[in-house]
Amino acid sequence: PVEQKEFDPNALRICFVVGDELAENDRDITALETLLASGILTAGGPENIEFDSIPYEGSAREIAMDRIRTEIMAGGGPDVFIVTTQGSNSLFPIPEKAMQEGVFLPLDTYIQDMAQSEWDKLTPAVLEAGRTDEGQVLVPMMYTLPITIYKKEDVPEAPPAGTTWQEMLSDETNILRNAAVMTNDVSGGLLPDTGGSMLSVLGRFTDYETNELLFSEEDLLQCAKAMLTLKDEIDRDDTLPVYAQGMLCGNGRLTFDEQSSEKYPICKNDAMTMIPLYSKDGDVTATVQAYTGINRNTKHAEEAFFVVDYLMRVDVQQNFKLFYMLGQNYGLPIHEDVLSPEFPQQKNGFFFTDENFETFSGVRDQITNVYFDNALVRSLSGLYSTLYYDYTYEGKELPEQALKDAVHETYGALKQMLSE
Repeated sequence: PVEQKEFDPNALRICFVVGDELAENDRDITALETLLASGILTAGGPENIEFDSIPYEGSAREIAMDRIRTEIMAGGGPDVFIVTTQGSNSLFPIPEKAMQEGVFLPLDTYIQDMAQSEWDKLTPAVLEAGRTDEGQVLVPMMYTLPITIYKKEDVPEAPPAGTTWQEMLSDETNILRNAAVMTNDVSGGLLPDTGGSMLSVLGRFTDYETNELLFSEEDLLQCAKAMLTLKDEIDRDDTLPVYAQGMLCGNGRLTFDEQSSEKYPICKNDAMTMIPLYSKDGDVTATVQAYTGINRNTKHAEEAFFVVDYLMRVDVQQNFKLFYMLGQNYGLPIHEDVLSPEFPQQKNGFFFTDENFETFSGVRDQITNVYFDNALVRSLSGLYSTLYYDYTYEGKELPEQALKDAVHETYGALKQMLSE
């Protein structure tokens, strides 16, 4: 049996759920915890902090997560959760379900009375994803969305807000068709989107209050089919202007002084046109990559809120390793000033030029749907990438039956996950 660590009941207990996007071993996790504790202390926060570390990998990780879940159900557990690992490898495989089940403390009164950060500067649509009928219960820290970026000189303007996926598909120039399906081979400084962004095309996805899917198996079949055949067509179109494509993140070539190259055709000083992937209803969908929240069972609510509030500070989102490391590959900070020339990330200055920051802000303001990057989202992504790599990528014809079977299996798995 694993020896159970005894926690000081007077200490603020922080559970940092970190995976390979921030660490490569347990030592890296400890180093991050030390950084966070000293930052909180310097900011005038609680001194007596203990970390409830979840090991980096293996059975020890599973055992630690099971122990913490059991403690929470029994009325105990850590005070603060800081989560950067999503899907089934995380403490909360579907954060939205944990929110509905009342695991987290509602924060509205603390935000009103105690906040030192500028909560009105946090991207509203993304913040909204952490709300239930009780108020703000989880606070997103980082998010991302699928995007295609052209040089402004090649594509002078983006389509209007509210454009639908079907309209993107019917664009005869292929400029918008190319943006209607994410590729894996042209990342250009963005995170490649191996999931094909099925979530973004389906748009409104799940009702977590009723635990129902908001699309049919037929919808999923049509979506997967269109994306896979379209992908094949676009790969053969050599008339497209240069572009970068994938999940938008802050520390790519788009925000740092690098020269253009074959691998990175669009760079910081190029004026950009950014085209989000619209859904069939004209929505722009973002996914939350990292979040924080407070255990409803906490006996240290004010100290716990200090930590959550600290993580929302503009200087922390600029310079704390969690934000800029995740920013390199995983997303964008929720504080809306970060990545502008005035508030670059990291000392060496990752930021969008004034013109590109304005373009980025225009896309950010169009976000209408936000989901946590949860086990359901991962399952959808898996459907696309499996079919893509087994068939399209290999240059093979995708048999209709194989597609139907894969969709049927995934749809069943999604319903199963929701009902558990």
